[in-house]
Amino acid sequence: MTRARDVANIDGILTTTGDTFYASAAATPARLGVGSTGQVLTVASGLPSWATPTAVGNFTHINASGSTTSFASSADVKVLFTTENYDTLGEFASSRFTATTAGYYLVCAGVGTDPQALGANTLYATSIYKNGSNAFRGAVYAVYNVTGRLSARVSAVVSLAVNDYIEIYFNQNATTTTTGAADGPQTFVTIDRIVS
Repeated sequence: MTRARDVANIDGILTTTGDTFYASAAATPARLGVGSTGQVLTVASGLPSWATPTAVGNFTHINASGSTTSFASSADVKVLFTTENYDTLGEFASSRFTATTAGYYLVCAGVGTDPQALGANTLYATSIYKNGSNAFRGAVYAVYNVTGRLSARVSAVVSLAVNDYIEIYFNQNATTTTTGAADGPQTFVTIDRIVS
């Protein structure tokens, strides 16, 4: 084929704005008409085609925040979240996430305290509990006697089977009861299924 003939073939094949030029077989030019809004270019049976992507709703994505839970000294206490911001598959209830699909889940959580006196060498720890047992813990220490807020955070990839569950717990060894922060940026949990 000459260059002039190639251009003529393209001009005769591409008829609509957004058309795509491809080879349907060796040295056989073809036209793929423009797809619809929201469609993605994919390959089916070895040829390009347009398809509607799978809905995002089939993946777990939950976020809850805030807690006014009182945390006694030196005890793991379940965090009771006050706000469920979103839960794409309805897997989060009563501050417990229960997996409806087996897979690996990214769990991120943090528990903040209301302003209070923080004693020297005081431990504040947030834990991811799997099926009622402490699986992962993130901790922070107050080194000096100060007054302020503190936030202990933890994140982990957790393997879950169907009906396995996740809860968030908090522990602190101050001499008095600590109250969780009601605001979302300080106290939260986010869970996303990343691999099935």
